Amino acid sequence: MPACTLRIAEPKDIEALAKLHVAVWRDTYRELAPPDAFAALDVPKRISFWRDKFAHPAVSQGIFIAEVGGELAGFSLASGSSNPEFGDMAEIKFLYVSPVFKRQGIGRRLIDIAATHLIAEGYRSAGLGVVEGNEPAIRFYRALGGLEAGRYNDAGPLWRSPNIIYSWPDISVLTL
Repeated sequence: MPACTLRIAEPKDIEALAKLHVAVWRDTYRELAPPDAFAALDVPKRISFWRDKFAHPAVSQGIFIAEVGGELAGFSLASGSSNPEFGDMAEIKFLYVSPVFKRQGIGRRLIDIAATHLIAEGYRSAGLGVVEGNEPAIRFYRALGGLEAGRYNDAGPLWRSPNIIYSWPDISVLTL
């Protein structure tokens, strides 16, 4: 695994987060998302999204960055869930790793820091939604012991994607 530094994201990271978010989203969903959603996603929209996340954080929100050689390699966002399908579980809302750095342990480290944060915030269980058909992510979450716990349609704003909820009743299994 490359030398990787994890840290809490800061507002100064917004542009880099937006660029990576768009790049990874387009790479991941190129075969799954409808063309109109794919065309609508751009860096300015994600800059606005990330500004809002920093200005109006969700309950217990933590945004974490992985860097390799000063380059943004991935990020995660975890918080209390506002999605009713998650019940009282915390939610890992995002886990994105640059295609350049995939399969090098960075996603695992980002899950660890997100879970550690959620435990410190008082959560005992967590879940996340993964788009149906995103087989690499599904394999990853299953390998981490994720249990299928339901399904829902994402509210958007770009695409009402069908999602599978993976859960960890004991979030401590996600920590290294």
